[in-house]
Amino acid sequence: DLSSGINAEYGGTTRNLVTYVCGKVKRVVKSVFAAELCSVDEGLNHAVMICSFLADILGKVLPITIWTDSGKVVEAVKMISTQARNRGMMLVLREVQNYVEREEIEVKWIPSKDNPADILTKRGVPLEGIMRTLR
Repeated sequence: DLSSGINAEYGGTTRNLVTYVCGKVKRVVKSVFAAELCSVDEGLNHAVMICSFLADILGKVLPITIWTDSGKVVEAVKMISTQARNRGMMLVLREVQNYVEREEIEVKWIPSKDNPADILTKRGVPLEGIMRTLR
């Protein structure tokens, strides 16, 4: 599953959920790591596009934080010499790493209980998690 949301801060400390997307990744992959990495990449593409529109409108660059409940993806993004199993995944990983290296985004781990993707797509996940994430 793909979940991406843009939580923008502007005009002081007010935080607003600007957009939220939940769906299936449009790529067939052979591992959980690859699926999570594709989700991060697709969410990143949404965030970059919308934040560039908002930057034009508001006249300032908004920070982008990508949240994932995959600790392996967070580790791989932070490691310079990470090797993916195939060329396609290596290109996706390098794209995310390039944004991190240029300090345009931050990739953070989020517990599943606080992950908006799990809250909106799975049963029994408490609403308090999404509220903590949006704060």
